[in-house]
Amino acid sequence: MRDVTKLSGVGPALAKTLQDHGLATIDAVLSAPLASLTTVPGIGTARAARLKRAAEAHSADDSPVQPGAGRVAEEAAKPADRPDARAKVQQQLGEEDLSAALAAAEAARVVAEQKAAKAKAKAKKAARKAESLMADFAAAKEKARAKAKKMKADARRAIEQEKANAKAALAKLERKAKDKPKEKDKDKKSKSGSNKTGSKSASKKKSKK
Repeated sequence: MRDVTKLSGVGPALAKTLQDHGLATIDAVLSAPLASLTTVPGIGTARAARLKRAAEAHSADDSPVQPGAGRVAEEAAKPADRPDARAKVQQQLGEEDLSAALAAAEAARVVAEQKAAKAKAKAKKAARKAESLMADFAAAKEKARAKAKKMKADARRAIEQEKANAKAALAKLERKAKDKPKEKDKDKKSKSGSNKTGSKSASKKKSKK
């Protein structure tokens, strides 16, 4: 069994985490789907891809010699094949990192666009609400102004009516005051006429006697 700690970038802490998730060997990492590796705490898409590539490279380095090939041929092939394999793995790792970075950037862009759309919709809703409140305020203000105007007009009419009533009452009092001396003169004349009539009657009676 090839221990997972032999992989590049796997220290004791990560090795223990991998072991706790059933990934104690390089073969286990190699056979595990990329999605399963990303479920391990501390391992993202990019790191999971690197672990997979490292496991593949380690497996290629440890692969057995093909039947029929001699030891000399194996030793002669190693110096030429290993650098190429490692370069290929490094290239693949670079491509995986780039793909993961691009995917992460795309996901971040989508999330940012969604947040911007939500914020824009929220701002539009707030603007509509503010516009509605302003319209309600303007209507209430106009209604209050019309009511105040009506109350003012009613108060002005009431004051004018009170003035007219007071003026009429004053004019009535003035007429009474003017008519009172005339009534007194009339009473005096009436009394004077009665006295004269009485004197004439007394004179007639005396002369008959």
